[in-house]
Amino acid sequence: MGNEIKKVYPSKVGLGLLAIVVVGFGVGLYYTVAQAQWLHLVIQAFILILVVLLFYSISYEIDDKTLVVKIFFWFKKQIPIESITHISETYNPISSPAASLDRLEILYGKYNSIIISPKDRKGFIAHLKSINPDLELKLRKSKN
Repeated sequence: MGNEIKKVYPSKVGLGLLAIVVVGFGVGLYYTVAQAQWLHLVIQAFILILVVLLFYSISYEIDDKTLVVKIFFWFKKQIPIESITHISETYNPISSPAASLDRLEILYGKYNSIIISPKDRKGFIAHLKSINPDLELKLRKSKN
């Protein structure tokens, strides 16, 4: 398909999930300051900044053949869109490239799945559906 158009869908960042991480680190940072352990403070603050950056670095890129899940610059998962068979909503908290608990589970290939959380769910699903009209959707009633 000669006119390949790529569209990037950033991950939705769930404030609840982000708050859990920040509060968890905040408690540790508080005790580190209280005990005047400055090296530990710097290390913990650095890790917290990396985790927050990680949340905001997740994106999902669609071109005319492939869904690419990206985290920072080192993780890149490529999924052929024609291999996607099913998309369903999930709130599964399992570790995944999703910065929100408002997630989509994508089944592809014979036994593979990935859980993601695009900010523009409707646009993301419509884009995939326009490329692979055979994929099945299992979605709840829309809130929007």
